[in-house]
Parts: sequence; structure tokens; C-alpha cells
Amino acid sequence: MSVIKKKLLADYESNHIVMVHPHMHRDKSHYSDLYMIFSSLNKIFLHNKTKQTIVFNENGKSENLYDLTDPSVSKIFYNCDDIWIRDYLPKIYISEGSKKMIRYRFNAYGEKYNYKNDNNFKEILNYISGEIDLDNIVLEGGNLEFSARGILITNMHCIKKNNIANCTINLEKEINRMTEELGINELFTINLNGIIGDDTNGHIDNFIRFIDNESIVYFASKDESYCNYLLACKLEKQVSDIVDRSKIIKRAIPLYHSKDDELIKNGKIYPYSKLNFIATTECFIFPCISNNRESLQHDLDSLPSKTKIYVINTEAALTEYGGLHCLTANI
Repeated sequence: MSVIKKKLLADYESNHIVMVHPHMHRDKSHYSDLYMIFSSLNKIFLHNKTKQTIVFNENGKSENLYDLTDPSVSKIFYNCDDIWIRDYLPKIYISEGSKKMIRYRFNAYGEKYNYKNDNNFKEILNYISGEIDLDNIVLEGGNLEFSARGILITNMHCIKKNNIANCTINLEKEINRMTEELGINELFTINLNGIIGDDTNGHIDNFIRFIDNESIVYFASKDESYCNYLLACKLEKQVSDIVDRSKIIKRAIPLYHSKDDELIKNGKIYPYSKLNFIATTECFIFPCISNNRESLQHDLDSLPSKTKIYVINTEAALTEYGGLHCLTANI
């Protein structure tokens, strides 16, 4: 095993969360449900003494749905294009005791939406310097899953799809360069389409997540009538290969999905995954939908985690084609 020269910042070792207030969705019918997700997160983080940075529109005022009086909560003003800060805020690692950022380009999943301001958001983080510069390729934080033991897992299908305009770039070479510069112990890639309704082309945070240094949870299904059943079967084989090859990962725990885990509105299937949870040093926050809150709680009771576990309904975020994890970034 190689020595980790730079320590990856795993979500479960972070105690600082960044969120973007959804002002850009104010005119939508589900806006009140959307901002209640943020309000619920604000309360959970306050209860667990998790630092928060909330980004507000430069032309707007702080919303009264947050408790901004606590010293653990700070605010900044910037005109973000959208709320998915997980994807455009650079991933963080620790070098010589200081937080550093891995720079990369963001293009809203293959230029599906406006993204100029989101891509430039990293420029206002001038209190964090960066030694790893991958600005020549498109990456998203939701497709880079880190463990504190120096493991990186990502979905290469997603990277290739979102870099389709970068036909002259050797993507595998760039990813390998990042692993070398970070001193990563183990790099694992899966190769899968996204779950139905996924706007990101297959982010890893819908498929595989770390819950501690030696344990991963993964997207699974035994229900042949479930819309993502075949995809889950393909993933299971790839997860088995990861565990067989890894010298660090000891456990792979399935989080099963069934027909009850489908969010369907007006005939459209939205991208719900139990894997799209938030992790900090103090707690895990899992997403649910109206149909599965009870069954999800039963699933979570079997997890080996010793930290507190919360469950909140995130249907409003799913209606915007994103998940709970995507609404936050760990720094």
C-alpha cells in the first residue's frame, strides 16, 4: 500500500456544509416544498453543531426560514445559476494541514442548462488554494466519491458523456494524473448509465457511497418490476469486482430499491436513489419519498453506522432532477 501524501476529505469526516438558497426557482409551484428542504437541513445541522455556509443571490436578502443568528452559520452572496453546488464546488483534500481544492470545469452535464456563473463559483473561494488543476476537463463533485483511506470511486460513463466536446482529451490519462498527484491508494471506476430520470448522466453518488473507511453501500434491487432493476444487477457485478480488488474495502452493503421507491408524477419517473444521502462527522441524512419513508427507516436500522441518522422528504429536489446530496457540498 502506498503512503497517502495528501489526505482526501471524505464526506463523513467533514463538519462544514455549503448550500445555495433556491432563489432561482422562486416562481415554481414547488418552491415552498423546495425551501423547506433547506430549512430542515439548516435545523439538523444546527442541532449537530455542523458549520454551514449559505449562498444567497447578490440582489436578494437572507430568507427568514434559516436561523442565521448562530455563529456556526455564515452567508455569502453570489448569483449561482442553480442549486446543485455539490457538482460545481471543487472537491477538497488536505495537504500539510490545510484544505486545498481540486479545480475542474463544470458545464451543467453537457451544457443542458446555464452554467457560466456556477463554473466560476470556484474563483470566489480564494481562501482555499489549489495544487491540483484539471480545468481542461469537465468533472462534478457528485461523481467523485472519496474515502479517508485514499480511495476514489467514479463513473467513467458519466465523465465521457459530459466531456463529449473534449474529443482531443485523454480522459483516462487525466484521471490517472489526478490520482498520482493526490497519492490515491486505490482508484475504481464503474461504467453505467444513470438511473431513470437522472440529469447527470450517471453520478456515482446515486450508486456507491462510503459510510466509513472500510464500508460502502450500493444501489441494489431484487424487484424485477422496478424501473432500474436491470441497472442494479449490472452494478452489483461491478461492486463485487471492486470489493475483490480492494485491499481496504471490507464490506459492501446493499440498499435495496423496489417499485415503492419510484417517484412518478404526470407519467414521468424522477431520479430517486437512497444512496443520495448527506454525510458529516455527526450525522447521516437520507432522502425519502412519500411512498417509502417507513421501509427506508427499516433499511437504515441495519446499517453499522454509529452516528445519528435522519430522514427527510426530498421530492421537490427530485422534481428539479437532482437529489439531497447534490444540494450540499462538504468542505
